[in-house]
Amino acid sequence: MEKKIKGAWLLHHSRKIQATTSQDFDAISFAGKCGMLLSAISAESQSQIPAKRLDALAKANHISPKTEAPAILSELERQRLILAGSGGIEVLGLTGQAILEHTSTIFDEADHEAYEEAVIDLSEIASESPVTDKAASEFLSDTYRLSTGQADNTLQLGGSIGFFDSEKISESERLIFNGNLFRRDDAKKISAVMSSIKPAETQLLLELNGKLQASGCLPLTTVTHVLGQDLFNRLHSIGMFDVSVVGNESGKNWFVTRPAAFSKFTNSIADDALDLAKALVASLTYGMTISSYYRGRIQMVSALMNKLIAGGTVGPATAIGNDYQALEYKGVVKVTPATGGMFTMALLKPEVGRLALSVIQDGDITAESIPQLPGAKVTEYINPEATREVQRKNSTEAVKLSARNLLNEIRTGGISR
Repeated sequence: MEKKIKGAWLLHHSRKIQATTSQDFDAISFAGKCGMLLSAISAESQSQIPAKRLDALAKANHISPKTEAPAILSELERQRLILAGSGGIEVLGLTGQAILEHTSTIFDEADHEAYEEAVIDLSEIASESPVTDKAASEFLSDTYRLSTGQADNTLQLGGSIGFFDSEKISESERLIFNGNLFRRDDAKKISAVMSSIKPAETQLLLELNGKLQASGCLPLTTVTHVLGQDLFNRLHSIGMFDVSVVGNESGKNWFVTRPAAFSKFTNSIADDALDLAKALVASLTYGMTISSYYRGRIQMVSALMNKLIAGGTVGPATAIGNDYQALEYKGVVKVTPATGGMFTMALLKPEVGRLALSVIQDGDITAESIPQLPGAKVTEYINPEATREVQRKNSTEAVKLSARNLLNEIRTGGISR
């Protein structure tokens, strides 16, 4: 497995572990948190992070500054990625791919159990195509020399934490898959889904895919208006769509993208492992479609983003000081005070900007150019995997039955067994 892909799975799994009290995958958890904090504090060029900002970024990424950050920073210093000083730290300039590769190295150099390697390997396999629990258990036993009992326990524990999902297809068999199933724009998978739904539903799905390809990102209300809530629930539960949430004092707004839309440059989970581009796309779409006219709706996003990607700043504007907190917490942008209570903003991760722009720049919702990035207040971001988990948890039995049928069609290619 490529180091960047392994690093991406470590980040994915570490986020899952954060939501539990499990101590069974400690090496995965630690390596993933190292990657999360490294991403939050690093930019494309070498930078200085004051101690207060360091603590704030750690807290924003659910890492305790007192109990967890010291060990993480010690490891990052051992890896020669940061240099600690009395008033903060100095961080090497790093790309997203480099962060993933360093995350993988941290895990590889740590003491860890064979079953920790096993769940990473199985996650990648299950993202290609659903696999039966029996086949997965045999693979883990043969590859990692686990007993049948150990392999079965690994599957059960990994599933309960959320490393992968499962659906029962018979009294003695379950299908294992994960939410990255449609990250690759695989025609066979989409064809299998279309062969399993009604002709009228197929036409609706084709219509929606056309709209998403044209705009890159659409409000959830638009998507459910096209598909209907039931069909959307079925397809969302198996990962055919990504749903991101941006929130502010006015409430939450949901936006839909195709997982494959972020595979412009490569075709793996590593494309947007930290969901940074999705957060930026959702924020920009909010600014272009929902943000109040009086706050200044974003127009001509390509010109604005190209300026940021080239290393320029936007502003000054009063709204910038409050509007991009969710992106600040992730280390995507840097907001700096200007005069008169106004602020300017720079993009710390140009590669994230390029990926986000590639997803939305074919849309037709922009008009005239404006000199600065206007208000599109986003103080909270919820990633697609979290929204899909909620969807699966709250699905009706009818939706779950449909999901397992769709998954089985993908696995078998429509051939009954």
